[in-house]
Amino acid sequence: MPDDNQTPPTPQSMHEMEKELELLRQKCAFLERVIHGVPANIYVSDLEKGVVWCNKTNEESLGYPLEEIRKMEGMAYMQAILHPDDQQVPGESVDHYQNFSGAEFGGVFRAKHKDEQEYKWYIGWAKAFARNDEGTVKELLCVDVAMSPHMNTEEQLVQALKDNLRLKNKLLIKSLRKREIEILSLICKGYSTKSIAKKLFISENTVSTHRRNIQQKLGTANVAELVNLASEAGLG
Repeated sequence: MPDDNQTPPTPQSMHEMEKELELLRQKCAFLERVIHGVPANIYVSDLEKGVVWCNKTNEESLGYPLEEIRKMEGMAYMQAILHPDDQQVPGESVDHYQNFSGAEFGGVFRAKHKDEQEYKWYIGWAKAFARNDEGTVKELLCVDVAMSPHMNTEEQLVQALKDNLRLKNKLLIKSLRKREIEILSLICKGYSTKSIAKKLFISENTVSTHRRNIQQKLGTANVAELVNLASEAGLG
């Protein structure tokens, strides 16, 4: 029921409201133009439903309209665009936000347009965008940038990736115990299992066990990979 004592708006107040409304329209139009025109794929991903919103750049670069993406739900859209060897990337991101409290989470992956066969490299970042009533992350805001072959800073890009890999390897090395680092250093210097055992006054079986544990922690398949990772991290 309307309040009889309420003062009706004056022509001046109506004019001011219309001006504010027009300013809001202009602001929204500008922001929409920026979001859809930025040279990066921007999208919001629900951890259960999949991508629920994306900008025009995302639609154009990968060939899937938002309406079609929403119908695919879950990981179906990601599975359609990602390279077979990079299918684990979205799952790793989801796992990160379901099990850890870290902020941003990034990665490098390959994706292709719906009507093309060739994959392009992308570097992407995500951060928590919305949470449920329990405070658990519900949606992610993601930004993916294509690493175009036409980039004029290829040398800087290569160096940046090397630096990033070096930092990642250093963090892996830090996860090792003191004895494991000691053994890894000797492996990098060319010492055999027998020589390491003799130098450290331990059994060869103990050295072999340490070597297996080191490779498991660092995710390497053989000695060559092990030495290469340690070398990139500045060890040896």
